[in-house]
Amino acid sequence: MIFEYVKLCNFGAYKGEHRVELGVTPERPIVLIGALNGSGKTTFLDAMQLALYGKGAHCSGRERVSYPEYLESMINRDAPPEEGAEIEFAFLARASGQDMHIRVVRAWKKRGENVKEIFEVFRNGELDSVASERWIEFVEDFMPAQIAELFFFDGEKIEALADPQRSAALLRVGIHSLLGIDLVESLQRSLQQIERKRKTNTASESDKVELQIIEAELNEAHQFLERGLMRRASAQNDLDSLEKEQAILFSEFNRIGGGLLVNRERLLLDELQLRAKKKSLEDELRMLAASALPLMIPSRVLEIAVQKAKTAKKAGNAEILRSEAEVRDATIEKFVKSLGIERESLVKLRRHLEEDRVQRYPVITEVSLISGESLDQFSTEATEAMSRLAMNALASLADVDEELHSTERNLAAVPEEEDVAKVQKKMAECAANLARSEAVIKLLDDEILTLRYKLDRLKGQADREAERLGERLTRDEVAQRVINHSSRAREVLASFGDRLLSNNLSRLETSILTCFRRLIRKTTLVDRISIQPESFRISVTNAAGQQIAASRLSAGERQLLAVATLWALAHASGRALPAVIDTPLSRLDSKHRGSLVENYFPIASHQVILLSTDEEVVGLYQEQLAPFVSRHYLIEHDEAKNTSCFTTGYFPNNAVELKV
Repeated sequence: MIFEYVKLCNFGAYKGEHRVELGVTPERPIVLIGALNGSGKTTFLDAMQLALYGKGAHCSGRERVSYPEYLESMINRDAPPEEGAEIEFAFLARASGQDMHIRVVRAWKKRGENVKEIFEVFRNGELDSVASERWIEFVEDFMPAQIAELFFFDGEKIEALADPQRSAALLRVGIHSLLGIDLVESLQRSLQQIERKRKTNTASESDKVELQIIEAELNEAHQFLERGLMRRASAQNDLDSLEKEQAILFSEFNRIGGGLLVNRERLLLDELQLRAKKKSLEDELRMLAASALPLMIPSRVLEIAVQKAKTAKKAGNAEILRSEAEVRDATIEKFVKSLGIERESLVKLRRHLEEDRVQRYPVITEVSLISGESLDQFSTEATEAMSRLAMNALASLADVDEELHSTERNLAAVPEEEDVAKVQKKMAECAANLARSEAVIKLLDDEILTLRYKLDRLKGQADREAERLGERLTRDEVAQRVINHSSRAREVLASFGDRLLSNNLSRLETSILTCFRRLIRKTTLVDRISIQPESFRISVTNAAGQQIAASRLSAGERQLLAVATLWALAHASGRALPAVIDTPLSRLDSKHRGSLVENYFPIASHQVILLSTDEEVVGLYQEQLAPFVSRHYLIEHDEAKNTSCFTTGYFPNNAVELKV
């Protein structure tokens, strides 16, 4: 199997379309992809697994949410909602004795509260509807989901497998699924089915009536289910075609201005309201212009004028007081004269009172005719308040003018109804057909679900009836002989399974030891690897013959043992599959990194995809891998476009100098 390319569209951090070529040569089996943390390395790894396995994929963060929620979360947040996301994954694989180019396309988008997913498989460029419908079965021929973790893994998984308990679980799954134990168990189940069939075949026709009725119903249900699945696939094709047609009609509708026609009444109402608002603002500005606001232009002159007006007003008040004082002084003079004071003294008194009036109430010729209320409107506070009102009104008027011009342009662009009517009619017909198609699919889904429940029920009834007949008729000599042989065969298979497990464990122990010795620098550290058949725990025997639990190795040695275990299981699978490794060195100390770079990556598989940070495969490690690398990529985040993207190249070779 060879990965050819991956194309991402609005997936995770990748906005828009991004295509990554992955082809390699036998001499250069490595594709080296560099990226900083958070730029999209793990997202790229998840994309390949999601394309292959859908809801069965082991993607990062997938275990915490449902599959539809995960799909929705992986749609790029800046992508148009109607576009959704899509992954296209192409690879070369061998099937039915022939090499063929296979391309899987998994696309989804949000529709209301639900997520709509479409999956298609193309073989040698042709759509394969059967493979598309039953891909879960087909993908097992290329890369079974149970062994995917052996070929898609990251530094965190290596660190996790360094835990002896987790590595034991992996060994259990690996041995049963890869090394033939599952096949033995499947043969045992098949023999049990044969025994049940032989028991029922010896029954008389009258005894088998009930079972025959159940089997007839079972066959009929199978036929109905097959027809229902075919109708469901056909209905889905019709729905997909209608959705494409709807998208085309919607684009045409917008192109000719249909959206503006639909909103014409609202645009007319907006225009009316904006014109009324504009008139109100203009009236407000006219009122301000008719008030004291224009006098703010010569503000210093206005200030002086107001001051003089206030002074004049004060002078007018002094004149009134002086008149009152004259009346008062005349009264005083008359009173003093009545007292018989000498004329000379009376003259002195009159002169003194006159001087006092002049001093107290000086004569000012300017007299103000402006009232206090009128002067108040020219105060600094009043003029500043009018200025603010005017500025706000002008700003609002500018905004209204802009909105009004935009509305008028949209109204001018509104097409005639007859120009849009044909497209609207087609859109209405398409929407009606789409609704009918969705309703048909819903009914078919309900029907298929009911048939599946019925099949399960009938299968259970058939098994119970066959068992009942078998209990009555096992005295039949031929049937008993077959049943006995089958029973002994199952016993042999059980024994064979035990022997197979023992032999495979021995072979796997040797393979893990060989891989571990290639990676570890201390060649004398390990003399033998042992796997306990009951618990599948790994232990190490040193050169002195002492058995050491894997948990007693150093952290770096346990991690290399985990890599050796993955490596050995991958070889034991007998499948030529690419290896995809994310952050391969992040959990290893510098002492053990060189061993992986030099002894593992170049020969881990015929195609190795490494995703590294700028602190891993750089400097000396990059130079050591250079002769084995076919392609270099760098994942960078484009701030201007707000997306991560792939560029040809890698981190500068002298970015970080590391020593092994």
